[in-house]
Amino acid sequence: MVENVVRSQSRGYEVRITICRPDSRNALNREVAEGLIAAILAAEADAECRVIVLTGEGERAFCAGGDIKAGAEGGPFVQDPAYPDHFAGQLFETIQACRKPTIARINGVAMGAGAGIICACDLAVMVDHARIGTPEVKVGLFPMTIVPPMIRMLPRRRLMEMFITGVPLTAEESLRYDLVNHVTDTAGLDDKVAELVAQIAAQSPTAIRLGKYACHAMEDMTYAQQMRFAETLLPRVAQTEDAREGFAAFIAKRKPEWTGR
Repeated sequence: MVENVVRSQSRGYEVRITICRPDSRNALNREVAEGLIAAILAAEADAECRVIVLTGEGERAFCAGGDIKAGAEGGPFVQDPAYPDHFAGQLFETIQACRKPTIARINGVAMGAGAGIICACDLAVMVDHARIGTPEVKVGLFPMTIVPPMIRMLPRRRLMEMFITGVPLTAEESLRYDLVNHVTDTAGLDDKVAELVAQIAAQSPTAIRLGKYACHAMEDMTYAQQMRFAETLLPRVAQTEDAREGFAAFIAKRKPEWTGR
């Protein structure tokens, strides 16, 4: 992992992954994306980790989008034509494919790729002074790599207005359009994140892992395909150690002891 631009810290059941480029408003370049991907994969493999929190350093920016100043040295708008995979797309896919719950801790503005990261996460908590936007049209670009995660999250007309006007959403608007789960003041941001982490950590890791797998697999299926998939998966979930422990704890009226298996 690239320690100088991405920091990963274990905090009990939480692993917090922070973009550490406050002077560049935590802008995304190849180095940051690769650091985030490595940190997410490491947290996913950590047996003690139940929740992954993604955030930016400082109070100004969560992630101000792709680093235009990076140019050819890891910039988001320069691509080797022989290798079509883009590091931003790989980052969003890594977040969405993660088997552990992910929370975006939106401590400041989130533009472009920052909005993509938020949409790729399972949950999002936003500070009330922040904004979420897609300003690429203002410099003659279009936010191609963030369309897939954002189009699954926002109503189409609202999304197109963001894309073609470049006007960002306020925290209140982000909450209204279900782009985020909660909005808080600066003082309450970490308290709300900690509350969500505690709520998630109290549940079965196995149920959450298989549930995330099912939701992502069913996303682009027809209704009939979704139902057949769900019917097949439900008995498998019921046979896990966590499910057996959950049933036993419910009958005995005690707190379950999850094994994550």
